[in-house]
Formats: sequence, C-alpha cells, structure tokens
Amino acid sequence: MLQDIVTSEKTAFLAHCRKVRGLSNNSVCAYEQDIAAFLAFIRQGDQKHALNGQLVLDYLDHLKRERNHKHATIRRRLVTLRAFATWLRKAGRVGEDPFAGLEIDLRPPNRLPRPVEWVDVRTMLKADGGTLSTASSGMPAFSSELHPLSRTTGLAIKLMVSTGVRVGELTQIKLSNISNDGYRIRIHGKGSKERNVYIGNLDLRTELQHIKWQASRIEHDGDYPASQQPSTTPDKRSGGGFEFLHKPAILIPRVTPHRFRHSAATFLIEEGVDIRFVQRLLGHASIATTEIYTRVSDTALMRAINNADTLGKMLSEFT
Repeated sequence: MLQDIVTSEKTAFLAHCRKVRGLSNNSVCAYEQDIAAFLAFIRQGDQKHALNGQLVLDYLDHLKRERNHKHATIRRRLVTLRAFATWLRKAGRVGEDPFAGLEIDLRPPNRLPRPVEWVDVRTMLKADGGTLSTASSGMPAFSSELHPLSRTTGLAIKLMVSTGVRVGELTQIKLSNISNDGYRIRIHGKGSKERNVYIGNLDLRTELQHIKWQASRIEHDGDYPASQQPSTTPDKRSGGGFEFLHKPAILIPRVTPHRFRHSAATFLIEEGVDIRFVQRLLGHASIATTEIYTRVSDTALMRAINNADTLGKMLSEFT
C-alpha cells in the first residue's frame, strides 16, 4: 500500500534532504510536515492508492476545498510531494512520475510584499521620551531604550530592518559570527550558503560590541551584576556564542517578523542603494527576486516627482 511506502521511505528522504541537499532544519521540518499532510490524506478511506496523476489532482482538490489552504501552502505541499515522488522513483518504490503530463500552475499570485512602514518601525523602537537621531546614511539611529518591547526583541527588529536577515537566520547568529567592531555579521542562510551582512548604523554597531564585551566578561569573570546582563543570552553549548532563543514576538497586529525583511529591502532601494547590493545583502540567488521591491512603494517615485515638478518649472518661465 502507498501509505506503507510513504511511511517507510520518509525518514531516509528527510535525511537525504538534510545531509546531501544541505537544506536547513527549518526546510526539513517543513518537508516533514508536508509529507505528514499527504500521508493523512491517503489514509482517508479504505481503498488502496497508487501514486499517479489522478491522486495528485485529488490531493490538490483536497488542499483547496477541504483544507482551504492558502496558495503558498498548497504550492509548498505539491513541491514537496514532487521531490518525494522523485525520490521514490529513484528508490524503485514507484514506477511512474505522477506529475508527468499534468498542467498545474504553481506560480504564486502577483502580490507585492508588504513591508512594515518606516513610521511603524520608528514607533516600535522609539525611546520613552526622546527622539531618534539620524545616521549618515539617512536611516534612523535607533535608541536602545525600548518601550514596550524587550531589549532582545528590539535588537532583533533593528537587525532585521538593517540587514534584511530572515528570522531563521537571525535565531542562529552567534557571537563568533559578529566582527569585533560590530560592523560585519556572518549569516548562515538557506541551503548552507553563507554571506556577510553589514551594519550601517553606528549605534547598532556599538550595541553589538557591548554585547560581545558583556558576554566575554561573563565567560571570564563568572557572575555579572544583574543590572548589566546582556540583552541576549549566551549559549554555552555553541562555544560561548549567543542565540535569540525565541523568534521575536512582534507586538503590532498583523506584523510578522518576515515583513521586516521586506522593509529592509524597500528602505534601501528607496534610498538609492544599487539593486545588486540589495540582492547580495538579502542572499537572493536571482536578481529577479529582488526586483519585486522596486515596485513595492511609491515613496521614491513621489519624492522624484516632487523634486522634478516639471509643470512648475515650465510655468515659472512666464513669471
């Protein structure tokens, strides 16, 4: 029976994804969830199933009508199933490609990413009674006096807005990944790819330097005054590094951590940073992925139109 084949091959397939394909733990966990969802589907009813095109179409209909999943979830479920079916064919457990001849449009709808607006970021990170200074780059130099967010969550937001790191990458940052001057952070990205991101804000670089200094004091001197504990937790299991132990819980409704990644890209492009630099910062394999951010906001367009004011310049010649 198909469910016996799926059950027996699932572990080997996930191990292959992790060790051979080099997928991240988050991706492997997503694959595991997708296979579990497919296994639950084929367990429905008493009839025996065959992994063929009709079953794929029935599963697609199930995801749409019965589960009422969003497009992104359906796409991921089918992409996982296709990869798993390829694995089963190579292992000799199934004889045909169930996706052969099927015309299933898995392209995502043409929706623009939704960044967190600059004013909302400022509101979240604004000091209790002060104002935000401005760095030479034009980006806000955020204060570390955060309210009502915790310092750890505030630091997470600042890093995501400054560098565009994914939340999964953020939670894996260790002290050893941060340069001594706080300017460069080594990021372990998707598919075991590494890249450097850079901190343009002097206040944030100083904060990262201070965290490293505090952690080294704890490591060498033992206990440290509670009032001066670092805003992140040292991780002794990772050689003295630190991790954000929890994904940041954002306190504004409908604001997810990934939207700060969209904000980073949008802000940089609006400030005139070359799109190729933004692509490298975000770790996009294709510049086509980055180009979507050129269409996200009208802020830069409005600024350019106001500065040009062609009608005003034309009429001024008659006065």
